[in-house]
Amino acid sequence: MFRLTLALLATLSLLTTVLAQRGRRNVEPPQLKHFNFEAWDFDTDKARNGEASYYIYLPKTHDHAVNKNRKFPWILWLPGFGGPNDFQGRGGAETLDRMRAQKKLPELALVVFRAPGRGRSTYMNGESIGDVEDMLVQDLVKHVEGKFRLSSKREHRAVMGVSAGGFGAMKIAMRHPNVFGAVATHSAAILPADPADLAGSAESTVMRVLRGGLREQLGDPIDKDKWAQQMPMALVALKKPKDFMGLQIYFDAGTDDHYGFFEPNVELAAAMKKNGHKHFFRAVEEGGHAWSSDKMIANLEHSFYFVGLALSGKDATAAMTPKKPDGEHKDADK
Repeated sequence: MFRLTLALLATLSLLTTVLAQRGRRNVEPPQLKHFNFEAWDFDTDKARNGEASYYIYLPKTHDHAVNKNRKFPWILWLPGFGGPNDFQGRGGAETLDRMRAQKKLPELALVVFRAPGRGRSTYMNGESIGDVEDMLVQDLVKHVEGKFRLSSKREHRAVMGVSAGGFGAMKIAMRHPNVFGAVATHSAAILPADPADLAGSAESTVMRVLRGGLREQLGDPIDKDKWAQQMPMALVALKKPKDFMGLQIYFDAGTDDHYGFFEPNVELAAAMKKNGHKHFFRAVEEGGHAWSSDKMIANLEHSFYFVGLALSGKDATAAMTPKKPDGEHKDADK
């Protein structure tokens, strides 16, 4: 039974207010050895509240004349409610740079989305700031691949995210496996497959948390079928493995996540296993929530390594799954 309390849902509302203060910080980009940092706006007719923009970490070899015909793989990073500065201000950029120096990542670019307005999003169409899912899948992808030498092949694109951005990344990857070939998330804000499991007054809480502009997407009251089309927990039951087109999936969650997202992620892993969806899930012992966790950099090392393997054409799940010692199968049958 998917246990999701009203208190858990209320924390989403808290995230939009408390963590938003941190998201408005001006953070200087770090000095990196292997990447150049740039900030850009992009044109979209799907924004309704401010400019849509992004940060990009470009491999320095992108500008080398010898690579004038080369297309680089790339990652789209979706922030949580802490905002886009968390990635560069809390160790994400340095981890990216270090892993490239160690050759644990291929040469690639990373794009950090900056949502219109205050930079926060639930990554759905119908938000007060615009149709964010379409904004990303259609306009941002087209813009960055037109402006930079980034590959347009789905197997060379990945989407990653943390907290609310983890929900967005997982949901968008599942809904658009023709666009992204890999997804990786941390502390994803996973909600139940059936809105009835929100229990009582929690339903109205969700509608408030999702900013009231999502009635067309979710219904009012929440429509079960519309809800199911947006929630990873429901999508893994609705879709067959072949529908995901070989999408490579990584996600992790901390056992001490103080916002309560560990159990929903465990249940998502169980649902994937039940329905035959290949994935790699890490339960992080004593791990907290997202960037507030002292395990986050280690988690990021795992997810970057997974995505790097996927973007290099390898089976990342198989490569990262521990091999069973000889005789283990025989012993397990006793």
